[in-house]
Amino acid sequence: MAQLITSDDMWGELVFTVFAATAKFQRQQIVKGTREGLDAARGRVGGRPRALNAEQIADAAMLLRAGQTQAAVAGKLGVSRWTLRRSLETDSDGAAAAG
Repeated sequence: MAQLITSDDMWGELVFTVFAATAKFQRQQIVKGTREGLDAARGRVGGRPRALNAEQIADAAMLLRAGQTQAAVAGKLGVSRWTLRRSLETDSDGAAAAG
């Protein structure tokens, strides 16, 4: 094993050819797997599911306009005040961008 592999003779050339073919095959397998993964994920939205749906956000906004506190509304929906606030801000940004 102390000998270096060189391409000076036919055996060294054979070893290099086998290594090159193996590397090419591995690269093709990686590309194929990546493409299959991207195709499988196409159309899916990544990340965590939203804590509140659009209907819950609309109900929360109505309750807040009616004078209820953020803490009370968040408690009814089973989320934290920060989650409620973030959902309301995101929804109003989306509505403003869509409108």
